[in-house]
Amino acid sequence: MNRAKAFLRKVALRLFPANSRSRRLLAAFYWTYKGGSEAFAKALRDRPLYRGKRSGLRTYAAWRRQERKISTASNDLAMATSFAVIIERDGPRADVAVAATVRSVQRQIGTRATVFPVSSGISMADALAPVSQDFVLFLKAGSLLASGALTEIAKLHRVDPALKLIGFDSDERGPLGMVRNPRFRPEWSPEMLLGVNYFGRAFAIKRNALLATGAAVVSDRGIWRVLLASRLESRVVGRLPRVLLTEPAGQAAPLTVDDAEMVRAVLEELGEKTEVTIDSGDVARVRFLPDQWPSVSVVIPTRHSRANLGRLLPSLASTDYPRFDVRVVDNGGHTTENDEWYSANSHGLSLAVDWWVESPFNYSRVNNHGARSTDGEIILFLNDDTQIVDPGWLREMVGALLREGVGTVGVQHRQAEGLIQHGGVLVGPGGFADNLFSGMRPGSDTLIGPTSWYRNALAVTGACVAVRRTDFERVGGLDERFILTGSDVVLGLDQVIQGRRNVVLPFDLVRHFESLTRGTAIPPEDFYASYFRYHPWLQNGDPYSSPSVSRLSARPTFNNRKDVAPVRLALEAVGRVFANLAQSSGISSEANSLMYKASISSAEVDAVHALHAENADFREIRTVNWFVPDIDMPFFGGLNTAFRLADKLARDHGVANRFVMMAARNEAYVAGALAAAFPGLAGSELFFYDGSDGEIATIPPADAAVATLWLTAAHVAKAPGVKRKFYLMQDYEPGFYPASTMFAMAEESYRLGLYGICNTVSMHKIYTESYEGEAMYFTPAVDQSIYNAVDRREKGDDEPVTIFAYARDHFRNCWELVFAALSEIKRIHGDGVRIVAAGARYLPESADFIDMGLLDYRATGALYRETDIGVTMQISRHPSYLPLELMSSGVAMVAPDSHWFRWLFRGGKNSVLTRRTYDDLVNNIDLLIRDKDLRQSVSRESLATIASDHSDWDVALDGVFGYMVNPQN
Repeated sequence: MNRAKAFLRKVALRLFPANSRSRRLLAAFYWTYKGGSEAFAKALRDRPLYRGKRSGLRTYAAWRRQERKISTASNDLAMATSFAVIIERDGPRADVAVAATVRSVQRQIGTRATVFPVSSGISMADALAPVSQDFVLFLKAGSLLASGALTEIAKLHRVDPALKLIGFDSDERGPLGMVRNPRFRPEWSPEMLLGVNYFGRAFAIKRNALLATGAAVVSDRGIWRVLLASRLESRVVGRLPRVLLTEPAGQAAPLTVDDAEMVRAVLEELGEKTEVTIDSGDVARVRFLPDQWPSVSVVIPTRHSRANLGRLLPSLASTDYPRFDVRVVDNGGHTTENDEWYSANSHGLSLAVDWWVESPFNYSRVNNHGARSTDGEIILFLNDDTQIVDPGWLREMVGALLREGVGTVGVQHRQAEGLIQHGGVLVGPGGFADNLFSGMRPGSDTLIGPTSWYRNALAVTGACVAVRRTDFERVGGLDERFILTGSDVVLGLDQVIQGRRNVVLPFDLVRHFESLTRGTAIPPEDFYASYFRYHPWLQNGDPYSSPSVSRLSARPTFNNRKDVAPVRLALEAVGRVFANLAQSSGISSEANSLMYKASISSAEVDAVHALHAENADFREIRTVNWFVPDIDMPFFGGLNTAFRLADKLARDHGVANRFVMMAARNEAYVAGALAAAFPGLAGSELFFYDGSDGEIATIPPADAAVATLWLTAAHVAKAPGVKRKFYLMQDYEPGFYPASTMFAMAEESYRLGLYGICNTVSMHKIYTESYEGEAMYFTPAVDQSIYNAVDRREKGDDEPVTIFAYARDHFRNCWELVFAALSEIKRIHGDGVRIVAAGARYLPESADFIDMGLLDYRATGALYRETDIGVTMQISRHPSYLPLELMSSGVAMVAPDSHWFRWLFRGGKNSVLTRRTYDDLVNNIDLLIRDKDLRQSVSRESLATIASDHSDWDVALDGVFGYMVNPQN
């Protein structure tokens, strides 16, 4: 870029800073001018929550001011972990620098740390010979640990004693003593470690993880070698997103051919044949060389853009790869002239063309068709607006893809002018997702490392992505609920859920010109589909970025705690209100607001009985009105079961479902929620009402109506135009409240004369015996495609016992009791246990628990397979689905000794039963921790229980339709 252009660019960035209102308006104008639509301009609108706000902080000093101070408190947990700090000295003035580092170690409060100064280049084995401490740090002379750094590391290890390596953040001390140039590190990123030691010296590693040091010496290369050879897995690598180390400036030296040879040699020792070179002096470029190259099918969707194809196809023909074919899926119109064009422009490629005529157009479906029409072992999706610039591109991508644990591989795309267009997908900006490093210059340094480093990412762009056919099919291909955008992101997220990694190669292999052949109108459906699939990462953060980096910007900048949370932006975009779901004991206002909506007269109840007496015989059911309260997430609990049942009625019996929503009108959101949970419900009719008698009277008629919550039961009873009325009873809902008006109103819902469809025999007993209703029941099942013990790992005796608890702060979960008992268990067993909590962020910071936050339900199966003991303490009369899912994953349960749960739990067989008291709960969890044989026996019985009684939802729900058409039989 010449000086004039550089000057203009600086001016433009000042006038239109990233994520500013002016920048978004400019972008909207530009794309509209270039042919974009009003819908796309609306997608870039200045949303209210974001108006007038700039994402992130601009300076390190400002960011440091907002961060909390590092704890220096002395406590038992810090004293339990010991540290060896190996200080590498090099140069004639090393003694002064060593002394400074030693002082920073001595300032650590409440930890046991020993320093070992050594000369640079000493063998790793000799340096470690006198070390007996738990953790080892390798610091360069002159580096300074933050006060309390070792306490922070000890705390994290206390929380998760399975960790063998704990990484943290660092910065530099400039010539005048000012700190600068922070480096914020992602969670465990094996491919990033291939190209560079991205940890530097900012890590602590278990002494017993350093046993195989080989020929390594204490040096930058030697420490990188040790990390590469460690064979660590993500489950034993932790991250402290805190700046705990300050290093002297100018420490990093350019990589050399010796570094490349080291990487090659270590990978060869690990069984991976490679060719390694140094690219631009700051990253090792690793080309994997498998014994046999798999076949590749390249799928290119297009609207017969000859300008694009005329650029892509000849460049594609230059590809140096032994076995690949090309399938073009063209929706530009099949004509003889177009056929002749392809014949004349195949450039020697093994090229096939499918003419796509299906309408409306669905980009995900087009690509799925292209994938199904090919048979390559690897599928590579490639946009028509790309250009191959390196003939070895496909070898490099496929070689990386064949690494164990890799799900997809993409590349860092550059635009025609050379700026980065994509460096991986970042979930968060704008409440959805964006391309990392978009608009930056290649080779730029950033807060999370240079753009020239390998990246692991939540996803890569579909413009150029390679995936194994088996992995593609295992996740069901591209999600066709996305019409134009987002399915490539979900493909990556699905790989992460399956325990695989997505890789971005940082080299200039494939350019992306971002043409407008598909148009720029983003269908509203894609926003709603994105919300439901991105939600866990919008809530928890992107693991391959850093909590210290703004989640609203594709260009890394400092996080501002005052920034709007991405999940709030997403909720705004889909027309929802952000709410805190923590429990509240103040239910009087709720009772006052619902009292009139839940009201029903004796005459109206008598009318239900008369209606059912009048229509007692067999009655065909073709339409069902489902009365549903507002939907938060459709993947969990009772609403999910209601939707599952509706889906089964549609599939097996041709029933037309109408969802009658007591919620503010938001058709797109509800439709998106239904389709996200059960694609077969897409297109179901929706009707919105406010709970008033007047609006209930306008609800369209149906053959049957089903209440899904106590509040909707009265509405079903009042609803006109329905001959048969049901109550899907899935828990004892009065138990959700203290004795109160709310309790009374919920209890009255069982006396309305509705036919009961009861979830478990316990609910049936309550409904028929306590409230004299008529009902049938089903026994719930488990989705064993998610919850299974197939890949359950056999753990070593030296590993801590993992305990799982659902951290939802709600009355019926007895969370206070569970939290207190598990805290005592942690005090007793220390590093012998690791306690995992998931479900919501209600854990106090002082808790010695691993807080998983809100997880995608598809990811919980893998978590449960790493769990040894599960704890559930439901106070209501339904145990929830959690114990079923844990048992199906081979987990030994500690459950309440309640006669309501005896259809599931058998004490001493498939579970350990406990009183819901602190002492008994602690004693029973302690029993399972100490008795491994009992744990294994309970696990085996749990699996047998699920296999015999709870393994198939379709079987579980088979009797419901028969009851609905003839409840008196």
